[in-house]
Amino acid sequence: MESILVGSIFVFSAFTLLSYLLMVLNIPDLIIPVTILGVIFGFKQLIKSIKKIKITFNLKTFLVLLVFSLGIIGQLAVISPSGIFQNGDLVFWSAHGHDSTWHIALMEEMKKGYPFQNPIFNGERLLNYHFFSDIAPAIFSKYTPISDVNLYFRIFPLIYSLFLGVSVYFLTKKITNNFSASIWATIFTYFAGSFGFMVTYLKNKTIGGESLFWATQPQSSSGNPPQIISNFLFLSTIYFVLVFLDQKLKNEKIKYFFICLMLLGTISSFKIYAGVILLGTLAIIGTRELIRKRDIRLFILSLSSGILALSLYLPNSSNSTSFLIYEPWWYIRTMIVEPSRLNLLDWELRRQTYIYEHNWKRVVWLEGLGFLIFFFGNLGVRFLGLWEFLKQNNIFKISILFSLVLPLIFLQKGVASNTSQFLQYFILLFGILSGIAVSKITKPKKFKFLIPLIIILMIPTQVGLLYEFYSRPAFAKISSFELSALDFINKNSSKDTVILTPPYNQHINLGRVTPDIWDWFDTSYVSAFSSRRTYFDDYEQVDIMGYDYKRRLATKKIVFESEVVKTVKDALLETGIDILYFPKALKPKIDLEEIGLTKFFENDEVEVWKTN
Repeated sequence: MESILVGSIFVFSAFTLLSYLLMVLNIPDLIIPVTILGVIFGFKQLIKSIKKIKITFNLKTFLVLLVFSLGIIGQLAVISPSGIFQNGDLVFWSAHGHDSTWHIALMEEMKKGYPFQNPIFNGERLLNYHFFSDIAPAIFSKYTPISDVNLYFRIFPLIYSLFLGVSVYFLTKKITNNFSASIWATIFTYFAGSFGFMVTYLKNKTIGGESLFWATQPQSSSGNPPQIISNFLFLSTIYFVLVFLDQKLKNEKIKYFFICLMLLGTISSFKIYAGVILLGTLAIIGTRELIRKRDIRLFILSLSSGILALSLYLPNSSNSTSFLIYEPWWYIRTMIVEPSRLNLLDWELRRQTYIYEHNWKRVVWLEGLGFLIFFFGNLGVRFLGLWEFLKQNNIFKISILFSLVLPLIFLQKGVASNTSQFLQYFILLFGILSGIAVSKITKPKKFKFLIPLIIILMIPTQVGLLYEFYSRPAFAKISSFELSALDFINKNSSKDTVILTPPYNQHINLGRVTPDIWDWFDTSYVSAFSSRRTYFDDYEQVDIMGYDYKRRLATKKIVFESEVVKTVKDALLETGIDILYFPKALKPKIDLEEIGLTKFFENDEVEVWKTN
């Protein structure tokens, strides 16, 4: 069972890499016969493996099934309700209206072939984004009748959540060979949260604050495909590295070397943060082992994996170093003073006063206390793994230090807080360590009473997350009228058609219970649901990737806000677009027929005009 489940994670990585290479070679359809052959071969091996499995239905089996079932259901509960239809409208909770439309737009772009263009910034290659997470859903979307929204919101999140639990359970089993530690580590991964609920309860008697100390918890990672994929790949890679180091036979060494090479070489294309931590960790350990013990295995593995990672990453990146900003202690500073977090402005004023007075003892005291709040607040009850951290192998220790220290030094250009995603691996590994620790603490009968207390401290984040998700209406919707218009464009235009949409206006608020998506935030929804590229949308995502969008934004404002016909006509000619799409509430101020446009589609809410 272990080889089947953990092996499936390797197969997922290999399938993604193979699909990408076939796309690059412009023979993507070859993935069908290759997959069929792989399934046939794999089915034979699977049957052989299944025949060796002996499952005894006892308390342990029940616990495994219960923990995995509840854990997966909990993660699906915060993503699967999005992307459903209510009264004909497609609705989204949380940030899914933004994130999902970007990923679906990428899926649709990948179906058009390589080189990938940026679907929301027409005429530019897709750069500086870890798009490997969208390849497998794009392949399934292209060659099966399953819709994008079902793949994104339901089918792949189910697979990812299972893989996350599998990677935690079997990595812990590999380290400890202990069932109790494995099941506790899985419980911590699926259910444990931060101590943010303590702050929110003291503030306003509510339970919440999942990311109050900045790090998002694994419970909500299902809404971020690159993150949850990198989570289970990160842990599975460590698992296979440990297996590789245990091998004595030459053939087995070679086999597991290439498995590790595949996982390590591709993880950066799923999430660069995970690649930086793992490759950096193994490079340090490998170099030390080479110098001290003349053991070349990890050194060669990290070197060859780094080469593969760079060969996949560099062709799809541009000026990547400019995305990191040196800004030490920013997370701790903002955690303390931000009103939506701790809101301790007096703390910061005291710190500045002590700096002015050169009272460095007080400054160090405040900074140290801030770090401890950040550290323990993010970990929550996982702090129980601290003793195990001191005893754990160097892969764990160095990975934890990297994932904790790097975000305390660097921010990311565009959305500064993106580097907080480094902390995910710090939390993941501490989840395993705390599981090992609790299995030891609660082993004696006299300490069994601690189990309910640990669970009580563990689950408020999950409860608060679910309450926040379901206690209010959907955050945004794409109306049935817009879906109809976008579907019309999809069916009545060429795949190279370029669409111009209205600029996002944060000051418009129509006051609807569930706002239209364009009244909620700037997103990629037009590209995603028309399967066409747009001139420029989703300024936040475009900014993160490093494109200079200011001129295009100015052009959009001219088209929709200027009352001078010639000015609008000149601006439209500059864009080179084929279609003008807008909700009627955002209609341009001029008569579009005066500049030679032809009405292409209209319903109660939307107009679509075609250029000549």
